[in-house]
Amino acid sequence: MKEIGNLLQQAREEKGISLDDISKETKIQKKYLSLLEEGDFTSFSGEVYLKGALRNYAEAVGLEPAKIISLYEQSVKPKKIFEEKNDREEEEKKNKTSPVIGKEKKPLPVTALVWIILLVFIAGGSMWYRYQQVYKNEQKIPYQNSILNEEKEESLEKPDNNEVLPVDEPVKERKLTRISSDTHEIIYLLSGVEQKEIILSFTGNCWMRIEQDGRLIEEKTYRSGDTKNFGDSTETWLRLGYPPAASIKVNGFEIEDLIQFTDPVNITIRKER
Repeated sequence: MKEIGNLLQQAREEKGISLDDISKETKIQKKYLSLLEEGDFTSFSGEVYLKGALRNYAEAVGLEPAKIISLYEQSVKPKKIFEEKNDREEEEKKNKTSPVIGKEKKPLPVTALVWIILLVFIAGGSMWYRYQQVYKNEQKIPYQNSILNEEKEESLEKPDNNEVLPVDEPVKERKLTRISSDTHEIIYLLSGVEQKEIILSFTGNCWMRIEQDGRLIEEKTYRSGDTKNFGDSTETWLRLGYPPAASIKVNGFEIEDLIQFTDPVNITIRKER
């Protein structure tokens, strides 16, 4: 991390640019720029925002953003591998269960078997006696079955005042909301959908870099007539080199006013969970 910070600081000092100048150009607070030069990346709220800050800083001092991002990913790769290994080991420990040693079953003694047989006979005789008594009573009371059936039908027809009727949950409204924007960054929130779908089309040449959930998807220059679709993700980050040449639709909602941006712009599209 310190190596990246030294590269950024050295490039800035060689060009004679102050942190205040970079802060004005990138809209990044000066304290975060200082943290980047010190190699302290723990104060950023997420990897996406950290990569965006590194990319903007590199462009401001004339470095190639892709190389800076590549250095960062190489530096954190061993840490991620170590964490994934620890997670797997923890999961394996949880899945391990101690063997259960069953007790040897002993046969029932003869006395217990005799008592069980006697109890079965007594229970059977009692049930038979009750059945005979109920049968006799039914013969004495005419139309008993029909009366019971009428009572059941009436009970079915009468609603239970204490019954709790199911309530349909409200359906969330589908919408795309712009939650923040400036001359270099626009952030949108997509709500009311289970899956996010982004469709891009181009009317001219436009360089673009796409990341989804912090993972690089593609970085290339699109030509007039090109189209590109992206599937579901929690957060999509786009950097457009020439925004007026691009058209973006998110689940049918079109992102407007791209024509007003003449400089590169970053667009973040988040899906509400």
